[in-house]
Amino acid sequence: MFDVTPLQRKQLMEYESSFIEYPEITEIYSIFDQLRFNQSLGGEPESFLLTGETGSGKTALINNYLKRFERSSSSSWSTQTVLSTRIPSRVNEQSTLNKFLVDLNSKSGGRSTRRRNEIALGECVVRHLKRKSVELIIVNEVQELVEFSTAEERQVIANTFKYISEEAGVSFVLVGLPYANVLAEEPQWNSRLSWRRGLNYFKLLKIIKATKTTSAKYEIDLEQKKHFAQFVAGLSKRMGYQKAPRLTSNDILYPLFAVCNGECRKLKHFLKDAMLISFKEGRDTIDSGVLERTFTFKFPHLDNPFTFNLSSLKVHQLEASSTYNTFAISAEDKILPPRFSDAIPLNLLLSKSGFKA
Repeated sequence: MFDVTPLQRKQLMEYESSFIEYPEITEIYSIFDQLRFNQSLGGEPESFLLTGETGSGKTALINNYLKRFERSSSSSWSTQTVLSTRIPSRVNEQSTLNKFLVDLNSKSGGRSTRRRNEIALGECVVRHLKRKSVELIIVNEVQELVEFSTAEERQVIANTFKYISEEAGVSFVLVGLPYANVLAEEPQWNSRLSWRRGLNYFKLLKIIKATKTTSAKYEIDLEQKKHFAQFVAGLSKRMGYQKAPRLTSNDILYPLFAVCNGECRKLKHFLKDAMLISFKEGRDTIDSGVLERTFTFKFPHLDNPFTFNLSSLKVHQLEASSTYNTFAISAEDKILPPRFSDAIPLNLLLSKSGFKA
């Protein structure tokens, strides 16, 4: 068991539960709020498709939004402004409706619902949504509708969502990996998903030249670098040290990007590990030395970016999101993973941007 003081444990827990709302997320929240407001007008509900790679912060975004509506009571009779649920592991209409009832904390969401037909289940969900004054339904992991159901099964679930949305007067937010966009390409979903956004990894570079015969050329994107630095600074302020660690100088910021390739979750986890190392060493902050030792401890088989001069450091960033190949024959060929850039030498980029390595 790792030996930490009660104060250090609290420090870690507060960091772990912290959330940084940057402009991209603020815009997504404003769409959530607009969908809820539209519900109060009694018009036709719209739906929203939100996609992003693993670790981009989708679930954290949802959980942080739900904190705005924390209930004083969790009884089956208390109001529930936002229903947060997910596509169940067994994808079909009945299991999906049962999951809705369970997450509504409905006493009807137990074994008795398994004997009901889908029409009765749908009606039951609508009744509970109205009784609990639900204004928005967020359904996570919708890419599993693409992976584990046929087009016909997806149409059945789409029609069920349409029925629930219209009868209860509630908008849906569908959240999933980028290849959940396949849903928007199907006629029964297309017209219902009038809002669409993607939650992206942070980037550091922009392409300045790419042709069919030449490889891509990059330079530092100063605006994207600023966004990443602000996110790092936000994490630093939430670490709970008496004086927040300074992690946004080039000699630390660029290696941090090399660690996470722009992925929010990977960066946050790495910095939590660095906090633990600092506690173990009796230090009152995190610096480049702590980060170097954290990387060595966590990834002993990889080159340590904190031991490199910036002139010799190489970085990768996301170039293409994961996709779904609807024409693939074998199951393992259907999901194409995200593609990252080749290792890009930082010294060339810094010289073009006017920085000194």
